[in-house]
Amino acid sequence: KGVIVHASTLGAMEALLQFLRNECKPPIPVSHISIGTIFKKDVMRARLMHDKGMPEFATILAFDVKVDSDAQAMADEDNVKIFTADIIYHLFDQFSGYMNGIIAQRKEAALAVVQFPVVLKIMPQHIFNKKDPIVIGVEVLEGNLKLGTTLCVPQLDNLVVGNVVNIQNNHRDVEIAKKGMTVAVKISNDSNPTLMYGRQFDHTHSLYSKLTRQSIDAAKEFFKDEFTKEDWQLVVKLKKVFNIT
Repeated sequence: KGVIVHASTLGAMEALLQFLRNECKPPIPVSHISIGTIFKKDVMRARLMHDKGMPEFATILAFDVKVDSDAQAMADEDNVKIFTADIIYHLFDQFSGYMNGIIAQRKEAALAVVQFPVVLKIMPQHIFNKKDPIVIGVEVLEGNLKLGTTLCVPQLDNLVVGNVVNIQNNHRDVEIAKKGMTVAVKISNDSNPTLMYGRQFDHTHSLYSKLTRQSIDAAKEFFKDEFTKEDWQLVVKLKKVFNIT
């Protein structure tokens, strides 16, 4: 896997490869190198990265070389990026900006998947609305409860109770409830609006954030710094609850 690199001379190629491997953080992988003008065959080689599921590397970094007009037309049609520059740092800046944009898009998409680990105890004396949207009082036993968290009941075959759309602490809206806090939560379940507290589940069941292999992978890739040591320890614990390998 990796980008394709073209340079005008062997000396320039050596300098560019050194830069990509040693000065870029993280290093930029290179799948193929070549000297001179970029032709259609080079674009076809770069296009293979789409087939391999790595579109960010369907890229040609061209240092002080020309791009054949037919090759550029093919690149535009096949969604292959060609970055050209006469200064190494300019080439790197172009590619970095491109990669940062891709990462930002993927992180935005991952927001719909990632789940921060949390375990909640339902407070039976604080049941405000039993049907969608369910509004109940809970105590945060472990982890932190955040807006958007999908709650489920592992004891009931991972019954999905819904998504947390509001958290109130002392009648004030908050975005997060930390371990030990007691708060009121509003839970919406568009896919199962007939779900009712006291019928399918009740206070004898703890509520968990719905962890999956996909949500854990998304956390590791895009939100690693936002998860605390305690969060990761709870993830390990909940993997057993959800039978995630």
